[in-house]
Amino acid sequence: MDYSQQIMVNEIGQKGQKEINDAKILIIGAGGLGTPLATYLTSMGIGKIGIMDGDKIAATNLHRQFLYQANDVGEKKVVVLQQRLSAINPTINIEAYDFMFENNEVCNSIINQYQIICDCSDNSNTRILVNNKCFENNKTLIYGAVKNWEGYVTILNGQKRISLNQIFSEELLVFENNNNCNVSGIISSVCGIISSIMATEVIKIITQQPTTLDGSILCFDALNNVSKLFKLKSAM
Repeated sequence: MDYSQQIMVNEIGQKGQKEINDAKILIIGAGGLGTPLATYLTSMGIGKIGIMDGDKIAATNLHRQFLYQANDVGEKKVVVLQQRLSAINPTINIEAYDFMFENNEVCNSIINQYQIICDCSDNSNTRILVNNKCFENNKTLIYGAVKNWEGYVTILNGQKRISLNQIFSEELLVFENNNNCNVSGIISSVCGIISSIMATEVIKIITQQPTTLDGSILCFDALNNVSKLFKLKSAM
């Protein structure tokens, strides 16, 4: 893979590209956010990408999870995604974990193999558990969420030590879980926008660039083309 155009960026250079090539990123969820996020990170040259998801591909996934094709319906998401990503960039290591994130030693061990965790899951129980495990293991967590025309991105457990439960109450997370894209719908391009921001934050963290999302949450309203950045305060 030729990264010359990326290396030309002043903040990247040869040193930054080596840091990217040496990086290890875990993506939890291989859906509307996880699929484009994994594609960007693969193309950028992240050395090791883990993808965890126990779902199979459904016809309703195809409009936003663009690496899957109609003849993939019924196949395991992570297996198909691993094959497609390896074809894009055969020089990196793609690990497929064909199960959901749970509170067990296997998932705990997997988290500790990676520098940064990206939460692209779509249910509140997983989000709460991932947040808690990242705090227990001192792992930076990039949180992304989408619903209809809206998207959210923040960095958790970074230098500011902000936790998910300091932003959203468990009651609100459960409410959002019951009003997910299966109920409220989703615009596929919003998934692309939010996953692009998440990928950019991954690269910024790896190459030690400053970020406004550690200690703030970005709220994007695609219907009105409005972005708002809200500062967060840790209670720890």
